[in-house]
Amino acid sequence: MPKPHLPETLAPDLVERLRTRFHPWELIRDWGLTIDSLEPGRAVMRLVPTRCVVNGPRGNVNGGVLASMADLTGAMAVCTAFDGAMPFATSDLHIRYLEPARGEVLADASILRFSGRGAIVECRLTVGGRLVALCTANFAIRQGLGG
Repeated sequence: MPKPHLPETLAPDLVERLRTRFHPWELIRDWGLTIDSLEPGRAVMRLVPTRCVVNGPRGNVNGGVLASMADLTGAMAVCTAFDGAMPFATSDLHIRYLEPARGEVLADASILRFSGRGAIVECRLTVGGRLVALCTANFAIRQGLGG
């Protein structure tokens, strides 16, 4: 089986296929998450916070929601190597919260290292251009499913 690699370009319909697949999920729909864009090894998602993701009257987006958003955005970046398939799982994730996330959150994930066994991804979460959280994650690729 050939080693997985990042393609030079993505299928023109990949973003729409992933939106069709994931946007109906309650987690995505009810939280206000959308897939903004994809490039080989990179994904951008947006969170327009709904009431179910903020902590009370202060309006901070819940930290667990930010971690889930970073994980999902990282997975979207990795799936660009598999034409939208996801033959991998998150094996670890570290997130550092830098300040409260109040308002629309943009998650920008990029693959830092990619091999046949895994992908290391960095995801930067910003609000209004200000970095509010920084995440690194490792995605373990199931052997024999790359390509």
